[in-house]
Amino acid sequence: MRRATKISGVIVWLLFATLALTYVWGRHPDAIPPPPLAFSLWLNDLFDAYDAEASGVVDVYYMLAVSFILVSFCTFVAWRIFKRLCKR
Repeated sequence: MRRATKISGVIVWLLFATLALTYVWGRHPDAIPPPPLAFSLWLNDLFDAYDAEASGVVDVYYMLAVSFILVSFCTFVAWRIFKRLCKR
């Protein structure tokens, strides 16, 4: 039961933190550097985004993916540090 609670807590944390970071990034797009132009054009071609609305949806997908990767990495590092400190 305790393991299921920990896993559920981590999943809820990852979802909440990812959505929060995406929201902040969407409200302040200049705070985080944009992807290279060639990558943005490739993503637009990949998702057939030829108008502004479809391009905006692709931008949200990109922000969600990058936010999830960043939050997952930071969570993993914090978890490892916390476990290391608790062993001492």
